[in-house]
Amino acid sequence: MKPIALSIKGLHSFREEQTIDFEGLSGAGVFGIFGQTGSGKSSILDAMTLALYGKVERAANNTHGILNHAEDTLSVSFTFALQTNHQISYKVERVFKRTDEMKVKTALCRFIEIRDEHTVLADKASEVNKRVEELLGLTIDDFTRAVVLPQGKFAEFLSLKGAERRHMLQRLFNLEQYGDRLVKKLRRQAQEANARKNEMLAEQSGLGEASSEAVEQAEKALEQAEARLEAMRKNRDQAKARFTEYQEIWNVQKEKAAYEEEKKRLEEEQPQVDSMQKRLLEAETAAALKPYADRYAEAIQHEEKAEKEQTLAQKDLADRTAFFHQKHEEYEEWRQHKSEKEPELLTEQEQLSRLQEIEIKLSEAKQEEERKKAELQQKEEALQSVMNELETVTDRLTRGQNRQTELKQQLKSLQVTSDERKSCQQAAEMALRIRQTEEQITKEKKRSDALNLVLQKMNEEKSTLVQKMEAEKSNIIQAYEAVQTVYHMVCETERLLTRMTEQAKKRQQTLHSQREKARVALLTKELAEKLTAGKPCPVCGSTHHDPSASVHETYELDSNLEENIKQTDVLLTEAAALSQEILSAKITLEEQSARFIEQCPFLQTIQVPNLEAAASYENQPVHEAFDTATIEWKRVKQDILSVKTRMAQMISAYQESLKKADQLNEKIGFEKREADRIESIIAELQSSMDSRLNMFKEAFQDQSVNEAEKWQRAIEEKDRAAEECEKRIEKSIAFLAEHEAQKEKLRESGHQLEREKLELHYAAERIKSLIADYEHELGDYAKGDSIQIKLRSVQQDLKLLKEKEQSLYEELQSAQTMLNQAKSRASASELTLKEAKDRFEKAEAAWLEHAKSTRFTRTEEVERSLIPADELDKMKADIDQFMDKLKQNAANLERVAEILAGRALSESEWSETVTALQEAEDAFGAAIEEKGAAAKALAVIRDHHKRFNEIEAELKKWQTHIDRLDKLQAVFKGNTFVEFLAEEQLESVARDASARLGMLTRQRYAIEVDSEGGFVMRDDANGGVKRPVSSLSGGETFLTSLSLALALSAQIQLRGEYPLQFFFLDEGFGTLDQDLLDTVVTALEKLQSDNLSVGVISHVQELRARLPKKLIVHPAEPSGRGTRVSLELM
Repeated sequence: MKPIALSIKGLHSFREEQTIDFEGLSGAGVFGIFGQTGSGKSSILDAMTLALYGKVERAANNTHGILNHAEDTLSVSFTFALQTNHQISYKVERVFKRTDEMKVKTALCRFIEIRDEHTVLADKASEVNKRVEELLGLTIDDFTRAVVLPQGKFAEFLSLKGAERRHMLQRLFNLEQYGDRLVKKLRRQAQEANARKNEMLAEQSGLGEASSEAVEQAEKALEQAEARLEAMRKNRDQAKARFTEYQEIWNVQKEKAAYEEEKKRLEEEQPQVDSMQKRLLEAETAAALKPYADRYAEAIQHEEKAEKEQTLAQKDLADRTAFFHQKHEEYEEWRQHKSEKEPELLTEQEQLSRLQEIEIKLSEAKQEEERKKAELQQKEEALQSVMNELETVTDRLTRGQNRQTELKQQLKSLQVTSDERKSCQQAAEMALRIRQTEEQITKEKKRSDALNLVLQKMNEEKSTLVQKMEAEKSNIIQAYEAVQTVYHMVCETERLLTRMTEQAKKRQQTLHSQREKARVALLTKELAEKLTAGKPCPVCGSTHHDPSASVHETYELDSNLEENIKQTDVLLTEAAALSQEILSAKITLEEQSARFIEQCPFLQTIQVPNLEAAASYENQPVHEAFDTATIEWKRVKQDILSVKTRMAQMISAYQESLKKADQLNEKIGFEKREADRIESIIAELQSSMDSRLNMFKEAFQDQSVNEAEKWQRAIEEKDRAAEECEKRIEKSIAFLAEHEAQKEKLRESGHQLEREKLELHYAAERIKSLIADYEHELGDYAKGDSIQIKLRSVQQDLKLLKEKEQSLYEELQSAQTMLNQAKSRASASELTLKEAKDRFEKAEAAWLEHAKSTRFTRTEEVERSLIPADELDKMKADIDQFMDKLKQNAANLERVAEILAGRALSESEWSETVTALQEAEDAFGAAIEEKGAAAKALAVIRDHHKRFNEIEAELKKWQTHIDRLDKLQAVFKGNTFVEFLAEEQLESVARDASARLGMLTRQRYAIEVDSEGGFVMRDDANGGVKRPVSSLSGGETFLTSLSLALALSAQIQLRGEYPLQFFFLDEGFGTLDQDLLDTVVTALEKLQSDNLSVGVISHVQELRARLPKKLIVHPAEPSGRGTRVSLELM
């Protein structure tokens, strides 16, 4: 564990937030925290334990009085890592708010894991405390004894008793895993082993008869079934051979009749197929002529279309030629008109543009003339306003000077002498302190009365709580006796269930034996009934059979026997389950009783009276006894649940009362101490007030305490009036200076306005002369139409000339393009017509050539004779299929005639053959089933026999394992093993501490562990004599405790995994002389190589001078500023 940063605000003397960077401090191995006595050095350790565990060890009730008296909130934040690389760090934040003068309550509490992101692991005080203890593996007591050693805690580990020290070492070195955890693990394994053993016993009892004799009998039954199966197979094969021969004849006869029927149907379809062949031939001829007929018809249509297109193209060419000539004439006429009109318009446009510019300048000059006139008017008005304001300011300045003179005279009359002021101030201060002391006495008396009332109520509450605890204790004892009673009932039920299980197993063996005898007798009867005189027995081979062996006996299996066997198997299975359930309940009750005794030690002395044994079921039948035991167990289970719940509730209530009693005693003690402190304060205050009254009377004989206040108020009134006069005089000085400056500024403004007014007058005259020149240049144009309108008209005419010329030119070009296109279309249409005529002549010749050898004379006839391709293909397929069927039918009739070769079979002969084969097959199937049943029975018996032997072997192994677990439970009973490990760990710590102590004391002292686990000192300088640690001086105690702390910190592994990389110590250096101090500091400086940082809190200047890195704690200031910290490097 390595600290990273600690932030403190509002704790003890800390007010403003202060942050300590431990990474900068701990790099040198050892660092110091220095400051004056009472500066707040120890509060740094308090902040660390408050952040981690929510407690301050030295505070009453762990949190009372920790908040700074001038603050309402307290906050601490501690960041640390468990590994040096800081890949994962943790931050604990706590904020407390004031509830009264001494107490605080938690307002915010968070435990944060810091990786790439911040994750809140817990946000409640109890959860944060739990997570911190789980993470570190240390309680606050462990932390303050081995990691952070505040004042009063340094030597505590040295003086701990053996048992307490062992318990602490168990937590520090994670030894709990070898104590209760190991015992629970052994107990759980023992439960699982017993449960497995009971399951195997139940399985073994459910296997039934699995002896070697049963296997031999099943093997003989299988041999007999195999012999019968062989006889039935021969009979079936003979029937099958005859059936095969007759089946062939019968099937061929049926096939021949079908072929003859098919031949008759084909002969009826022959005329229709002949007609289809004729239609097919005509369609094929038409399909051959169709391409020539199509080309001939297409050529006719193409020729007609070409003639029409040629006529249209010639007409379009004539129209386009006339349109082009018309557009050419229009374009030439407009060009002539443009060349005549355009020069006149350009000349007029230039003249009008120049006049327009003059007109714009004239307009701008007139506007400027109007602006100058307006500005001149504004200047005249501004000048008049300035002169009026100047007169007003001059009047105010005169009146202000007169008032200032009056105030100076009034101030002189209000001044008080220094002697009078000093006497009055002393009297007022003494009177104020007297009144404050009087008020404080009254306040403390009220607090004392309130505390006495609270103490009275607390004592009454304590009396009531004690009576309640006695009643709860009595109830717990009764409930504990009930738990023990139920435990004895469970044990008795377990004993009776074991005896009934043994009886059931004996009954099961008897029933299996009876069933096996009955089955053998039944098989013997069946075999005797099937014997035939003169034929050998399938078992012994004898041909002589005694009929008297089975005539007079009845061979029937008793159905009640099978039912009893099933019931017994079920009962054994249920008994095994119930036994496991009872065992589990018994173990639970044992654990619960141990836990109750641990929670309430007074239960160890309780003696439970012996109970009478439960009712015996030996005279009842097994099944009835088991049902009765099951019902009894259900009742006991209800009792278990009832007493467990009631006991837990009572203990919880009792522990809550104990907790309340402890808290109440703590509160009563605290309130008593507070009441005594208040009484002491009242006495001191009364004495102080009497002394101050005597001093006041001696100093001011003519004044009383009340008159001193009036005297001070009179002087204060004069001071306030004088101060008011001074303020008004100061204001008047500023007022007069301001008005003097304002007066001068107004005079300068008036002169400036006069100059600007004259300049504006001259500028207006110049603009007026310029306007006259512009009007003269315009002459008559200024009186007629607007120059702008005339110029726009001329420009519009010029634009129209150009646009019309361009439009006519574009129309001419378009007409030329359309004329060229018309010529191209006329030429192309003549060529197309010629090609169409040639194509027609060729198509006509081809059609006539191919149609002359057929019956077709016109193209329309060819189209009507065509058949669609899919219909044509179907027609061909139908004809081919008919011809194939005809050929196949003839071949089939010839083939079946050869197969029959004159043979015939009647229907009655065929039916008899089929029936004989079915009877042979049924007999063979029955024989197979009989053999299969016999084989299956043999396999089941063999499996049961094998499993029975396997279970026997496994039961021996499990029993050995259970015996070992029982021995281990006996060995690990209690905490002897954990105590042994703790003692070994303590020996290791003592050896390491002795080595360190020898270095610090020049090999004079060593530490040993006595037989009771306590520490003793060995004085090697005096012949190795041993003496108790209580005989050590202050300096020797410090050195010994330091050696133990260093040894312990070097071996601590947080949660058994992370090394402890720091610890703090807050006392002891003042008890060392100079030489020993040097030795201790040198030893601490060597710790850097051990990857351990030590923080030393002290006020010793010699120590401060030796350490390279120091955290300086500056004390709080009377002005209200809190404790501050700063880093100082050597």
